[in-house]
Amino acid sequence: MEKPIRIAIAEDHLLLRETLVNFFTSENSVKVIFDVGNGSELLNGIRKSKVDIVLLDIRMPILDGWQTLKILNERYPEIRVIIVSMHDSEPYIVEGIKKGARGFLCKDCSGETLVDAIHSVYQEGFYFSKKTSKALRSKVVNNEFDDLTVVHESLSERETQIIELICAGKTNREIAELMFLSARTIESHRKRISEKTRCANVASLVIYAIRNGIYTLDE
Repeated sequence: MEKPIRIAIAEDHLLLRETLVNFFTSENSVKVIFDVGNGSELLNGIRKSKVDIVLLDIRMPILDGWQTLKILNERYPEIRVIIVSMHDSEPYIVEGIKKGARGFLCKDCSGETLVDAIHSVYQEGFYFSKKTSKALRSKVVNNEFDDLTVVHESLSERETQIIELICAGKTNREIAELMFLSARTIESHRKRISEKTRCANVASLVIYAIRNGIYTLDE
């Protein structure tokens, strides 16, 4: 039996948090390592316990979701974040993905959708619901990502392949194995890709790839 996906929950509404924890007790493939009420407590928990995925609310006291997401991306890039919020308008969704979230769900989603999102983010790197895909596609098509400049320096075929694999959620080691290269070589390519595309994180690279026809979101 495969090890369960380790998650942490950061949600300031105690009733909802307890409901989520209780829900996952019957889900063998997911294990709640700890649950907290704000971003500060989440960061303290991560220092003590390893987790794969964080379910993160946006509006929380002390340290909100946006602030916490920024710190997580800087200090713990291996941890993948799914935002779970009452606010699922296009601006919120786009802002979340731009800031590095791997998925965005509304709090009224079903338990099945939540579990699907966790597995998708863990296995593939991202979870794009129809609403998220629509929001991203709309912004990309209308060139509304002003901070992601279209770069004219051409990418090599190998770099394009690596971007596709990154967008699919593959790690450096997995990409190296698939392309019969060393992990160090992949790291060098990723650094060059970052310089060429001016994308500082995976989320920005996904948006860049969509915009330039390298990666396609499902309809």
